[in-house]
Amino acid sequence: MSDMTERHRTGRTAGGIGPLETGLAVLTLAAFPVLLLLFQGSATSVFTAVLELVLFLAALRLIRRGQILKIAYDKAETARAPRLPRKVIGALLIGVMVMILAGHHFVGLLVPFGFGVLATALTLAAFGADPLRDKGLDDTLPEPLATARRPRPDVQAALDRIDATLDGMVCEIAALGDAQLTRHTEALKSAVMGLIRALGEDPDGMERLHRPVVKFVKLLRRENDDLLAAWNTDHRERARRRYLTRITALGQTFEEFARKSGRKAGRDAFELEADLLWNRKPLHRAA
Repeated sequence: MSDMTERHRTGRTAGGIGPLETGLAVLTLAAFPVLLLLFQGSATSVFTAVLELVLFLAALRLIRRGQILKIAYDKAETARAPRLPRKVIGALLIGVMVMILAGHHFVGLLVPFGFGVLATALTLAAFGADPLRDKGLDDTLPEPLATARRPRPDVQAALDRIDATLDGMVCEIAALGDAQLTRHTEALKSAVMGLIRALGEDPDGMERLHRPVVKFVKLLRRENDDLLAAWNTDHRERARRRYLTRITALGQTFEEFARKSGRKAGRDAFELEADLLWNRKPLHRAA
């Protein structure tokens, strides 16, 4: 009985997320005229139709995932706002789609642009926007007090601990003065943290990643220790080659597992790549 009450309160059903599925289905039917472009005969029309369908499918994926995260955000007493505003991006893609479609019927750009803005606004009105602020968190408090007020695991604190641990290992390798080793270790750390941030933006994601992250850190710690132990011996070059080979394989294995975990959690390839791009932006900007 309580389960049925919860499903009614959140709009969820056993097979989907209730009203959202209906809204997306209506939106899909409204976009049916795009298919007619495939049968107009010209190469331009076919290309436009394919582009429109790609934009439309990407928008539907983003809106659906954004609404799932919004439901989890509303249910939680404390939660962080999603790093990637999926529903806003989905609405913008639909606006671009409508603008391109309208561009085939008007000479100027003003009217198609107006239609695109209207389509974006209507999409946001229908599905809502993403949460923009953290809920129930007070980052101005000292960490022990802030943590005491959080009934669920502090995802950001966990990410910061992982980041600090990997930073320490990168510094160990950088202290050896080998530029190539430093670059490879920094690249490994950046790639792994990008995946962890993209897949662990909510407590459930961090719980799924807990064991593989702990295993990854232990294996990297062992590789660092082996390299440091052999650095001032006659086996330095062999240990160096072994280290590069091992950390490359370690990074590839972790990425394969992380991507598989994301697919099991309902994340498609497009969404994951978008999250990775978003989470790596600050790093590239700093570089």
